[in-house]
Amino acid sequence: MMMLSFARFDLRSWLPRTQTLLPLVLVAVAGVAVPVSGMSIVAAALVTSLLASVPFLTDERARLDTLYGVLPVSRATVVAGRALAIVAYGALAMAVGVVATLVVPLVRGTQLDAAWVVTFVGLAAGFVGVSLCIQLPVLFAVGYSRGRLVAYAPAFVVAGLAWIAQALGLTGGVASAPQPVPILLGGLALGALGIVVGAVLATRAYRAREIR
Repeated sequence: MMMLSFARFDLRSWLPRTQTLLPLVLVAVAGVAVPVSGMSIVAAALVTSLLASVPFLTDERARLDTLYGVLPVSRATVVAGRALAIVAYGALAMAVGVVATLVVPLVRGTQLDAAWVVTFVGLAAGFVGVSLCIQLPVLFAVGYSRGRLVAYAPAFVVAGLAWIAQALGLTGGVASAPQPVPILLGGLALGALGIVVGAVLATRAYRAREIR
C-alpha cells in the first residue's frame, strides 16, 4: 500500500537523527525527575507535538517536496503517510513513557497509581490528536519556514483551556478522583478524530499549494 510505503520512507528520512531520538531519552528522564505517576506519558505527548514539524523541516532542507511532485504518489498519500509516520513516532514515545512509568516505581519502591497512568494515556492521546489537527493543515499549506511556530500552538491552547477551567472552578475534585476508563476512551476517540480531521484539511491545503 502506497501510504505505508511512504510512511516508511518518511520515517527513514528524519527518525534516525539526534534531534528526534534524544527527546525519547528526555521522556524517560521526565519520569525520574518528576515523582508523579504518568509524567513520562505527558512528556511523550509534548515531545510528539513539538516534533511533528521536523519532517517538514527535512522536506525543505532536502527539497523533498519537489521529489514528491515527480514521483507517482498523490498528495493525499503524502499527507496520510506523513500523518501515519508521526503517529508511529508518537506511539514509540508513548511506549517509552509507559515503560518508564512502570519501571521507576519498582526501582524506587513506591506505589504505582494505575488510575492516573490510564488517565494520562487518555489525555496524551487526545492532546496529540488535537495537536496534529492544528499543525498538519498549516504545515502542509505553507511549509516549515512559514508555519513552524504552529508547533507551539497546541500547548498554548491546552494551557489556555486549563486556565479557563480553573478560573471557572471546573477542576475542583478532578485531581483527587480521576475517572480513568471514560477519560481513556474519550482521549483515544478525540485523538483519532483529530488526526482524521487534520489529515483531511491538510490534504485540501496541500493540493492547493504550489510547490516550487
